[in-house]
Amino acid sequence: MPIPTPSQLKELGPSVLPFERTNFSRTVLKGEQIYFGDKIYNATEDSLPDNVIKELPEIIRQQPRHSHSKYLWIITENGLYIILENTPNPSTSRKIVCHTNITTGLKALQGGELWFGTDDKVYINNRSGRYGATTLLQRNAIIDYFQFVGYRTVI
Repeated sequence: MPIPTPSQLKELGPSVLPFERTNFSRTVLKGEQIYFGDKIYNATEDSLPDNVIKELPEIIRQQPRHSHSKYLWIITENGLYIILENTPNPSTSRKIVCHTNITTGLKALQGGELWFGTDDKVYINNRSGRYGATTLLQRNAIIDYFQFVGYRTVI
């Protein structure tokens, strides 16, 4: 399993607690630390989640706030993890999972949103209020890491 190398860890990091990069005064709310292990996909081996939902590139480029095909991703020191955002979480006010449901509220290197395109490309951003990248170096390191684990075309 290609976990991040020491140089990748340096470029991706540091590992932070939720909201530490953005507005640390926010807190993880009730239900947002529940672990959804059976729904979380370990994407460190460049394959697709079971029953992957693919989307048309023209829809992905609009990056709709709520989409049946949007996944959340997290990079930790142990690899890349993905969950379908529409995974139900009745314990929260949102009623769907968030990034901290992947980490149980612990530290992560980076996080964002992801779509699998019908064109076999992977579309990502760093939109995570909890763990999102704040520098261009981190953003480039994220793309490099996705390619390192085997996703060939990352946009």
